Amino acid sequence: MIKIWGKILSDDKIIKDRVILVDEKSTSFFDMLKDLTQQLNIPTPVLLDKHVYDFNLFNQCVFKPDDFVESVIFDKFVLEHLNK
Repeated sequence: MIKIWGKILSDDKIIKDRVILVDEKSTSFFDMLKDLTQQLNIPTPVLLDKHVYDFNLFNQCVFKPDDFVESVIFDKFVLEHLNK
């Protein structure tokens, strides 16, 4: 099990956050992202290879408003791996 911290930022301040436990062997990255966005009550962003690459390399990835199909009222949505 790994811990993922999802946080919504506006003007570099955390507006809302949530930490979830994920079984990395049986859960895909998209399913984890979808679950976290549902808990935070925000739309699910478009997942690009760059996001997965950044998450695997830097233990963090950032989604900006352009990564969402729907309009959002925040500046960033950040996923961070807490176990490493």
